Amino acid sequence: MKKFILISILMGLTACSTTPSQDSQYGDIGSGSGGGDSSQSYSDAPSYEGEEKASNQAVAEEPEAPRPPPSSSHYSQLNDAVKADNDEAIYKAATQILVQAPNDPRALNALAMYHYKKGRFDLSRYLLSKALGGQGKTSEIYSNLGIVQLAQNERREAVKSFRKALEMNSSDGVAAANLGAIYVSEKDYNKGAMVLETAYRRGVRDPRVLNNYAVALTATGKYDQAERVYQDALKASNSNKEVLFNYAVLLVEHSQKYQQGLEVINRLKFVGGPADTRNRIIALENKAKAGLK
Repeated sequence: MKKFILISILMGLTACSTTPSQDSQYGDIGSGSGGGDSSQSYSDAPSYEGEEKASNQAVAEEPEAPRPPPSSSHYSQLNDAVKADNDEAIYKAATQILVQAPNDPRALNALAMYHYKKGRFDLSRYLLSKALGGQGKTSEIYSNLGIVQLAQNERREAVKSFRKALEMNSSDGVAAANLGAIYVSEKDYNKGAMVLETAYRRGVRDPRVLNNYAVALTATGKYDQAERVYQDALKASNSNKEVLFNYAVLLVEHSQKYQQGLEVINRLKFVGGPADTRNRIIALENKAKAGLK
């Protein structure tokens, strides 16, 4: 199926659950400025040595006072920051929670994706692994771990993480979208169509996801369904070059809908096709015109 332009692996979809509810799994965390030392691990606070007496005998350390648990207002602040896509507020709210509860999975997840957007992949992975080591074994955190692993070119490990996310929550659209992108890029279209259907049913309408899904459907012979998905993609982004090109291929070469194909090709010529597709577009146009004679 070399005639189809396949998108790069999706890296922009992140899941950040800041409440126990499954409904919050699609919150995006973007990049932004934040304070503090980016290398801070948020492990339990170290104990401090007491001063030595004149006789060089160590002073016994006082027991550390128990930390009060984070209040509901702390989590509300984190929820509000995620909903507002306010990166500085996300950083501040997450670190405030971690001062009191260093292993809190929701705060670790939020902070990890903050650092991921900053390009601090090792730190992001550390925080997600720490969350998974405690009570944070959720589909959202496994999905985010897969995204970080992709950024580190560990595709096989990323596949495992996305699969684990879907095992824990078969309706996780974010994990399905990213896993499906990997399958389509590897031309495993049957698996790609299966998992991307989950993303589609969950309401994911990113044109990149829809393009991948329609490519997989076309490759498996489901032309009518692929056409509907391309139309959905164009509703979301009516000048997307990859979507227009692949849609034209479907209409002309598979469905023999030459008039519709020419209309899509004309739109594609107006916006400009994807790189290295000029000759292919000319061939599609000639075939469509010949089919109308």
